[in-house]
Order: sequence, then structure tokens, then C-alpha cells
Amino acid sequence: MAKTIKTIDHNLIRAFASARNGLPAMVDQVEDGYNSQPLRINFEEVDNNDDFDLNPVTWEVFFLEMQNRELALAYEEDGDDPYYYEFVPANA
Repeated sequence: MAKTIKTIDHNLIRAFASARNGLPAMVDQVEDGYNSQPLRINFEEVDNNDDFDLNPVTWEVFFLEMQNRELALAYEEDGDDPYYYEFVPANA
């Protein structure tokens, strides 16, 4: 059974992304007048089927947005999909 890791630790998040050739990004998303710019990790090996444009951002911007939105990154250690992650409330 895979172990879920929930973290706000910048080093762990960078390590997760780096191990999968992932880079920080934000989505250009304007839907019904709402501009949310969701955070993403863009993995080069994974085909991105989103209809949205991904804009690269620096890790500094990425972590500042996580902090401002009070988010943590959750991923499974040794899970079936090594690229799976989600942003979850940091304080829940």
C-alpha cells in the first residue's frame, strides 16, 4: 500500500518534482470570468491533455502562491502513478 505524503517543505516538493523532471507552472485559465491560475507541476514525460496553457514560473513564485493559498502538496510514495499529486489545504 502506498504511503501518502502531505508537505509544505520546499525541499521535499522540489525533490518530488526533480525526480520526475517536473518544473513549476501555473495554468492560464479564464473560465466564466474567473481567473484562478491553478498551480501545476509540469512533467516533461507526461502528455498534458489540458486545454489550458501552462506558464512556467520560478520556484519562488510557486512557493509564494502555495503559501498565499494555504496549500500543501500531497503525493503517494511508491504509488501506482509516480506523477500523481494534488494540492490540498495545508492546515487540514
